[in-house]
Amino acid sequence: MKKFLSILVFSFFLLGVSGQPASNKPVVNLPAERAALLLSKMSLSEKIAQMKNYSYEVIRPYVNEKGEVNTDSLKKYFPYGVGNIGLAFRLEPVFYVSVVNSLRKYNKSLKVNIPPLFIGEGLHGFMANGATVFPQANALGCTWDPDLLERIYTVTALEASARGVKQLFSPVLDLAREPRFGRSEEMYSEDAYLAAICGQAAVWGFQGRNGMPDANHVAATLKHFMGHGQPEGGRNVAPVSLSPYDLMNSHALPFEKAIQAGALSVMPSYNEINGLPNHANQWLMKDILRGKLGFSGLITADQDALREMYKTHNSVSSLAEAAMVGMSTGVDIDLRYTTGAYDELEGLVKSGHVSEKAIDKAVLRILTLKYILGLFDAKDVNPKEMLKVTNSASHKALALEAAQKSLVLLKNQGNTLPFDTATLKTVAVIGPLAKGVHFGGYTAEPRHGVDVLDGIRNFAKGRFDVLYAEGCKIALEESSFWNDGGQTPNNEADEARLMKEAVEVAGKSDVVVLALGETVAFSREAWGEEHLGDRENLDLIGNQNKLVTAILKTGKPVVVLMFGGRVLSFNDVAENVPAIVQVFYPGQEGGTAIADVLFGKVNPSGKLAVTIPKSVGQLPCFYSRKPSRMRSYIGFAGSKPLFPFGFGLSYTSFSYSEISIDKTKIAKTDSVKVSVKVSNTGQKAGDEVVQLYIRDKVSSAVRPVMELKDFTRIYLEPAQSKTVTFVITPDKLEYYNANLDKVIEPGAFEVMIGSNSEELKGISFEVMAP
Repeated sequence: MKKFLSILVFSFFLLGVSGQPASNKPVVNLPAERAALLLSKMSLSEKIAQMKNYSYEVIRPYVNEKGEVNTDSLKKYFPYGVGNIGLAFRLEPVFYVSVVNSLRKYNKSLKVNIPPLFIGEGLHGFMANGATVFPQANALGCTWDPDLLERIYTVTALEASARGVKQLFSPVLDLAREPRFGRSEEMYSEDAYLAAICGQAAVWGFQGRNGMPDANHVAATLKHFMGHGQPEGGRNVAPVSLSPYDLMNSHALPFEKAIQAGALSVMPSYNEINGLPNHANQWLMKDILRGKLGFSGLITADQDALREMYKTHNSVSSLAEAAMVGMSTGVDIDLRYTTGAYDELEGLVKSGHVSEKAIDKAVLRILTLKYILGLFDAKDVNPKEMLKVTNSASHKALALEAAQKSLVLLKNQGNTLPFDTATLKTVAVIGPLAKGVHFGGYTAEPRHGVDVLDGIRNFAKGRFDVLYAEGCKIALEESSFWNDGGQTPNNEADEARLMKEAVEVAGKSDVVVLALGETVAFSREAWGEEHLGDRENLDLIGNQNKLVTAILKTGKPVVVLMFGGRVLSFNDVAENVPAIVQVFYPGQEGGTAIADVLFGKVNPSGKLAVTIPKSVGQLPCFYSRKPSRMRSYIGFAGSKPLFPFGFGLSYTSFSYSEISIDKTKIAKTDSVKVSVKVSNTGQKAGDEVVQLYIRDKVSSAVRPVMELKDFTRIYLEPAQSKTVTFVITPDKLEYYNANLDKVIEPGAFEVMIGSNSEELKGISFEVMAP
C-alpha cells in the first residue's frame, strides 16, 4: 500500500492510545471520523464554501489598517465562512498574522465553526515578505543533495506555519525538458529519478516523515500533474504531446515517489494531453492518479484552471459545465482569484446535475486535511514567535550552504579559478546582473539579499579593491516576476557608453568577473500577453556577447557567471572565456556564495541537473534519449550538447576504478551490488557526486539509452579514496510496458557509473527468465 495510508494508520493509533471514557461512549479521534461527524451537521451551502479557495483580493476591501476583518461585511459576502485563502505576499509580516487571526476569529463566530485553511507558495522558500529565499528550484537540483533539500523545506514549512499558512503549493515535479518554457526555473531536473528524489525530500521537509504534519509542518501539494514541463513550442499552458507510455515512464515517476512519501495534496496542470485538459481527463485523474499511483488525498485545481476549460480550451460551454467536469474527475477545491466554476455547484446540486454525495466526498477530504493539520485546535498565531523564526541566522546559514552547493563550475581553463587573493590588487565586477539580487519566480518582492557586487566587496575588505561597471543593459525596466508589461532595450548610444566604461574598468583590474544571463522578466510564468516569459531562442539577450568580446580583448583573466531561469546557449562564451560558473538564481545569500567559490573558500561541487544545448535546434536535448534519436545535424555543431547532464568541475580531480559486481545473473526479485573506488587525485579536498545509470539492453518496448537510477555525494581529502557501493533493487529495473503494466523483463542490463552522463565506466548483468 502507498505511504499516504500511513495517515489512516496513525489515526487508528491515536484512537487506540486514547481509549474510552468511563461512560463507554466512543471517542472520535481519527481525522476522517471527526470530519465525517462534522460533515453530517453541515448544510449544502456550508459544504460548498469549503470547496473554494480565494485570493486575498476578495477580502482586502474589508480589512482595516490593523489587519482586522470587518465581520459585518464578511457576513454579507461570506455567510458560510472563508474555506481556503491565500494572503498577499506583500503584506507586512505582523499585519499578515493579524489578518490570519482575525479571519480565524470570524469563522469561529459562525454556526458551523470550520477554520480557514491558509495556503501559500514554497518553491524555494516561503513566498512572503521577509521570509528566507533559497536558490531557485533549478539551482537546488544542481546540488544533488536530498538531505539539504529536506532541511530547506523543513525551514520553509516552519516559516509558513509561523504565519498560519498550513498548505504550500510545492514542490513542482515537472521535468525541465523544454528550456524555452519560462517556468523551467521551477523544475529540479530534466531527469525523472533526480526530480523524484528532490520531490521526496521536499515532501519530507514540508510534512515530516510520519505523514501527520505537526505545528511546524504543512501539507505539500505536488504540481503540476502532469507532463507540464514539455509544452508545445515551450509556451505556457500549451498542449503537451506525450504518449501514455512516455508519461508513465518519465513524468509520472516524481509524483509516484512523492505520493509514496506521503504527500497530502496534488494539483493538476493547465495543459491538455491528447485533446483533454488535464483537469477534465478521467484517465489521468482517476485511472492514473487515484488508481495506479494510489493517491487518496486532496486534489486542488490550479488557479482558474476550471474556468480555463471554458474560456481557453473551449472544451465546455459554460462555467456550470466546467464545475460538473471538475466534480466528475475529483477536483476537490476550485482555486480562483475571485470567482470561479464552483460558484455554480449549489444550483447544479439542486437541479440534479451534481449529486450531494459527490460534494460530500470532496468536503470530507477537505475537512480531513484540516483535522490532520490541527487547524481545529490551533491557537492564535504569535507575531513575536513568527518574527523570531523568519529569516533567522540559522536559516540564512542554510541559504548560504544551499547557494554554495548549487554553483556549477563548467570550465576552468588553466586553473583560472580560484583567484589568488595574495596576488590580487584589483577585481573588476562587470555585467548587467552584477548589481541587484535575482531570485526568479514565486518570490516576494521587493527582493532582499546579497548580490554579486556586494558579495565580492564584502570578501575583498582588507584584501583588494573592487571596481564596478554595468557593461550593458538587458532592458531599461527593473526586472520583476509579478509586474506586467514588456522589456525595452536600451539605445545603442548608451550601450556604447556603458561598454566603453566596462573596458576601462577591466583595463585597471587584475581579473574580471562578468555577470551575464537573463533576469526573471525574460524567464517566468507567462500568464497573459501582457505578462510573457517564454522565449523562441536561448541566446544571450542584447549586447552581452559583444561585451564579452570587448572584455576578452583587454587580455585580463575572465570568469563568467551565468544567471537565469533556464539554460542558455552561450557558445561563444564557452569557446573563448577561460572560466564559467553556472549560477541560475542562487537565493538571498548568492553573492556571498559566489565570492566564496571564486576566491577558493569553497570548492564548487554542483552538477548540472539539466543538459545545456548548443542551440534550440538541438531540442529536445535531454540525455535519456531513445536509441533512434542518434543522427547528427549537418554542420559543425554535431549532436553533442554544449554541456552534458550531470556535468560539473571541481578545484580538485577525481578518478574512478573499474566497477565490481557481486553477481552477474539474478532473478527478478533479487538485488545486485555494484562498487567503484573513487579517489581524490588533486591537491584540494572536495565533494564528488557519484552517478549510476542503467540501460535495459533489450526490451519489449523501447527504453532510453541510459537512465539515472542512483547517486551519492561523497567528500574526499587529497589522496583519499572511498569505495562507493550501490544496491540495484528490483524497482530500479522495472518500467511500464506498452500495456502500462509495471514489469521487469528478463535479459541483459548495463550499469554505468561516473561523474556525469558522458564519462562513465560500465559492467553488465542478466535478469534470468523464471
